[in-house]
Amino acid sequence: MRIAIFGDLHYPSMIHKDKEVKEARDEFYAKFLQSFFEIKADYYVSLGDLTNFGKDDEWHEVYEIIRKYDKPFIHTFGNHDLYGIPRVEALNISNMKQNISIETDQVNLISLETARDHNHEDHSGYLSDEQLEWLEDELVQSEEKLVVILAHHPVYDTTANSNYPYLSIVPEVPIINILRKKKGNGIYINGHNHKDSIETIDNWTFVQTSAVLDDQSIRLLEIDDKEISIQSIHIGNSELRGLAEIIGSNMNHFQLNPLGIGTTPNREKIIRKTLYV
Repeated sequence: MRIAIFGDLHYPSMIHKDKEVKEARDEFYAKFLQSFFEIKADYYVSLGDLTNFGKDDEWHEVYEIIRKYDKPFIHTFGNHDLYGIPRVEALNISNMKQNISIETDQVNLISLETARDHNHEDHSGYLSDEQLEWLEDELVQSEEKLVVILAHHPVYDTTANSNYPYLSIVPEVPIINILRKKKGNGIYINGHNHKDSIETIDNWTFVQTSAVLDDQSIRLLEIDDKEISIQSIHIGNSELRGLAEIIGSNMNHFQLNPLGIGTTPNREKIIRKTLYV
């Protein structure tokens, strides 16, 4: 099984920008998403902040590109996605369902919603008691089967910078206690912090992806009976990098991060499946 993933895309509105900047935006995202969907995979995932400020034109324009490829696409919302239009409207445009579990022969794939609605002051992650109860049931019922959780915010104090304020699910939410109830392997994949990072804690591997404008890479998760491979596929070139710099330098609510790209151990990993006897 193969799952293709990208981090924070931040597709921006360019209504009031110069023609050159808008053309750079259109060309960059068209080419990046084309390369993303050309990769052979069973599922294609956005880890949230697909849009830059959740504006109506951002949602419609980016989904117009995505729908051209007619692929099985999962979008777990990020805080930026919910700054503009209401969540119910975002769900209608994206045709997504939230807090979903997809069971296959090899993996239980969980899309977990962690973003707050229309909260410009607090961009940390949050889970309700109902979400935690649902997640616990999913993990217990999975028994030893691999579980992959897709979320926007990291679990507190796992991946890079996730111990800083606003850069994780708030520590008051006891998600780590829920994750500890999982038998066998678990992988938690998130964006939000715009910095590559892979950390292993007990039977869980926590994977954090950088932002697309900083690094034109795609994460590919390959799963077989014995191991899980996390690869980083760089699809950028000097042209895309130049377009990304134009876009990132002309956006509000976003700042390019040249330090977001991690070294290989923070981008790739082989995980041997744990067998319980």
